[in-house]
Amino acid sequence: MDIAYLSRITILLGLLAVFTPCYPSDTTLDPALLLQTYLRIDSTNPPGNEVRATNFLADILKAEGIDYETAEAAPGRVNLWARIKGGSEPGLLLLNHTDVVPADPDAWVAPPLGGEIRDGYIYGRGALDMKSQAIMQLLTFIALHKSAQPLNRDVVFMATADEENGSANGMGWLAANRPEVFEGIGFAMTEGGGGVVVNGQRFFGIEVAQKYPVWLRIEASGTPGHGSTPRNDAAVDRLLDALDKIRDHSFEPHIIPAVAAYFRQLARQFPGKLGLAFADIQTAVADEKFNRNLKANIPQLSALTRNTCAITRLAGSDKVNVLPSLATAEVDCRLLPDQDADEFIALLNQIVNSADIRIEKILVHTPATSPVDTELFSVIREVLEKNYTGTNVGPSVSAGFTDSHYLRKRGIVSYGFTPASVPLEDYAGIHGNNERISVENMREGTLLLKEITEALVYARREPDALSAEGTD
Repeated sequence: MDIAYLSRITILLGLLAVFTPCYPSDTTLDPALLLQTYLRIDSTNPPGNEVRATNFLADILKAEGIDYETAEAAPGRVNLWARIKGGSEPGLLLLNHTDVVPADPDAWVAPPLGGEIRDGYIYGRGALDMKSQAIMQLLTFIALHKSAQPLNRDVVFMATADEENGSANGMGWLAANRPEVFEGIGFAMTEGGGGVVVNGQRFFGIEVAQKYPVWLRIEASGTPGHGSTPRNDAAVDRLLDALDKIRDHSFEPHIIPAVAAYFRQLARQFPGKLGLAFADIQTAVADEKFNRNLKANIPQLSALTRNTCAITRLAGSDKVNVLPSLATAEVDCRLLPDQDADEFIALLNQIVNSADIRIEKILVHTPATSPVDTELFSVIREVLEKNYTGTNVGPSVSAGFTDSHYLRKRGIVSYGFTPASVPLEDYAGIHGNNERISVENMREGTLLLKEITEALVYARREPDALSAEGTD
């Protein structure tokens, strides 16, 4: 069954769903049904083939009478965008990526490409990162298109390829080759922040800064030979020695102001000693026992307190009985935004301290942040506080990177914000096993994003025009 046909069936199901009393939305497409279909489309990167995903999105836009454009950065690596014209205020970009990381079906309770619903949760690779947000954005965009109200700014829906592998065929390609698509854009919302449920309490973090990637290849040279004759100068042994030094090195804690503010916000969610520690994270990270416990129990937060390196790929000989002359590893290092990549690589060379080891860059992004004193940040906060009385809302920092850094480099204020309230433990599903999002979150998140977007983009009437109404 082809994707276009699936898309049409899903749209018809959504149109029927509007007549079902249990559907809590005024849109004509059901978020959960659309996400189920979208999760079944294989856009695993590598190899990507994001054209499958953009065809699905394009079919829906076409059915709604919305014009769109696409651009192919490489065979099968397609990017899509659509624009609704509005007034002259800085435009809003609703940004998502279509690719997902690989998943091992044997380690999941449901098929990673199945989109199954179990106990009120939709399972699938991309359920959180970030096909769910793409559907929320798409339905919000469609609602704006259908609305008769004038917009005070342009709104752009954009779905990009290759984010999970550095965006060379996605946002990076668009920024270099199609800069006109960003014309007039002043604000963006994408992945990187959102709602977290901790101890039954809801917290919303609006991501304004993130660690940036420094992906490295580490090469070790040695004397080749037969596997039956181990050598002291074997390349694989030298590589393992170097990796052991990096793995065992304890990078110094470094708390930037945005991280300190984020932990202070989180302190309200955690009772007892942990909350007290989060309230003064600068002091807390001086205690090595605290650091070990934080890394063991909440690694996502531990990663915000220092630079990190994770060994992710290894390569040696292609035959079991051959000692290779070269062995390599790829290491995913993430730096806090005030750190210098070249200085960090120099530190790694000091840690390894070997003439037989070479460290080279694979990918390095430039750090960038977004301010919090903006109209969009205020609107997000106001809508959240209106809908969730007493909720905790504040800026956050992401240990991962997103396409926001391309936008921030262009002067576009970009916030990582997914309008869903995800239990803290479910975040382990991002790039992990059993990634899922609740049906309730899909429907509630769609309504919330729609309300936030409308609060920003609907044209406000001038006081003089209002006072003139009703006069003879």
